[in-house]
Formats: sequence, C-alpha cells, structure tokens
Amino acid sequence: MLAQVRTGLARLLPDPPSGPLPLVLPRRRIYILPSRFGLVYALALLFLQLGALNYNNNAAILLGLIFASIALLSAVSSVRFLSRLALDGFAADDAFAGDVQACTLILRSLHGPVAGELRVRVDGIEATLDYDGDTATARWLCPAGGRGRHPLGRVRVSTGYPLGMFHAWCVLEPREQRLVFPAPETPPAPWPEAGDPATGRTAHARRGDEEWHALREFRRGDSLRDIAWKTSARHDRWLVAEMQSPSRSPALRFGLDQVAHLEREHGLSRLCRWVLQAEASQQMWMLDLGTRVIGPGGGGQQRRVALAALAELP
Repeated sequence: MLAQVRTGLARLLPDPPSGPLPLVLPRRRIYILPSRFGLVYALALLFLQLGALNYNNNAAILLGLIFASIALLSAVSSVRFLSRLALDGFAADDAFAGDVQACTLILRSLHGPVAGELRVRVDGIEATLDYDGDTATARWLCPAGGRGRHPLGRVRVSTGYPLGMFHAWCVLEPREQRLVFPAPETPPAPWPEAGDPATGRTAHARRGDEEWHALREFRRGDSLRDIAWKTSARHDRWLVAEMQSPSRSPALRFGLDQVAHLEREHGLSRLCRWVLQAEASQQMWMLDLGTRVIGPGGGGQQRRVALAALAELP
C-alpha cells in the first residue's frame, strides 16, 4: 500500500536534479513519509491522547507530547542526514554488449562519518553498500545493453534513520555514463597475417639479434651460442633462444576496410575479437578506423582505447 502511494506521489514530483558528479543531495528535494512503524506509532499516540483527555490525566498527556516530539525529531534527523550526503564518484567495469556490467557509486558524508543506514537504487536496481568512515560504496550489477555509452540513470537514496518512523528519500540524475564494448565475434574468424600486404611489414626471427622472442627445440645446424643453457638444464632437453629484431617486429593491422563487406555491428564484433586475440597472444597490432589509427603497439591501455573507439563509432 505504502509503495503504491510513494509511486503515485513520485509521478507528481518535479524532475530530479541532474548534473555532473559530485552532486550534493539538495534539502529542498528530500521527501519524507511515515513508515509502517511510524503509522502504528502515530495511531498509538492518538489513542493515548484520547484516553488521557477522557480521564483528564495530565501525566499521560505529557507523556504523549514527549513521544510526539520524539517522532518530530526523528523526521528532522532523517532529512538532515540525507542533506549532508553527496554522490562523489562513479565507475563501471569493462563489459561487452549483452553481458552484465558491475558498477560502483561513491556516497560521501560532508560532515563526519556516515551515521545511519542507507538504501540506494539505481535505475530500479537495488545496490549493496559498504561503509567506511565518511564514505559509503554502493555496488550493483546491471545489464550492459548494446555497445556505446549509456546514462547512469536515476539514483534514489533513502533512509529510515534514526528510528525507522519515517522513510526519507531523494532522487538524483547524474550525467555520468557507462561504456559498453562491442560483443566479440563467436566463433572467431581468422585474423590478417602479419605479412599481409595491408600491414606493409613482415617479421623474421633472427638468431643473435637484440630482443628475445621465443624458445624452440634444438635443430641440427643451430649455433651453440643460441642455446638457452639454464632453461635447457631445467627441462632436460636442448632449447634454443630465438631472437627477433625490434625494428621488424610483427604488426597486425585491423581496419574497417577489412570488414566492410559485413553488416556494421558484425564487422565491429570481428574487429573486437581480433584485438582481444592479438592481446592474448602478445602480438603487436594496430587498429585503423579511417579517421583514427591506434597503435602499432600492445598492452592493456591500447586495448582499452581501441575497444572504446569501436564502442563509440556511429
């Protein structure tokens, strides 16, 4: 019943405040209603006062007034507690289209430690909270949706502090967004070879060069200087260190022109899969989006930049 009343009242309220984080909960946009316990409490006070007036019992009247003042102080404390909070930061884990994305929202108390229990709902999803001094961390899982940027949605912060007699809440709409990468193609298609004419580069392993590349079994004709003596001793067989020239290292090229024959989302999914495969195999790679080239290189930073660029393509 109370939930239906709150839902109906919410439709009559003005649009929630919005803006970039940090975002302080405005006192004028904090709403309050009695809880079930508060309604029972008020009903008990009503009968107490009626009985006290009927029997002209001054002590009972005073007692009822004291209990009523406690309820009023509880309402003021609830509003004051929320008005001292601010949404301080938001973060979302990397996620691919169609998956589930983990999100984190930081709430900070502007005046000392978080004194009471909070409840946070983000776009209708209940979050779990961890308290640490003057901060409360809300965590939840949400459907990632399609690739691209998605708004955080409406954040509803509520509390029953301090006595649970009232339910106070505030709704905010931060302008933060979460990023969703394209879904990797399954099953993966073969990627362009490093010696493909589109790359313009090939790689040749050379013994005795500057950079270690890999280990392989000893073959007749290999130089003794190329034997990895310590590794061979551990494995009880001859292993030869293959070296590779850094100036001629393989650089796979992944470009929109290579997937132009595919439907748009399918092509981006294929490029996403190629980037993930190249990183998993520690290959040098580059992503050519026509107006922007990422790489050549490798590593987690380049991987995330490339996936984010694919996610934001129109």
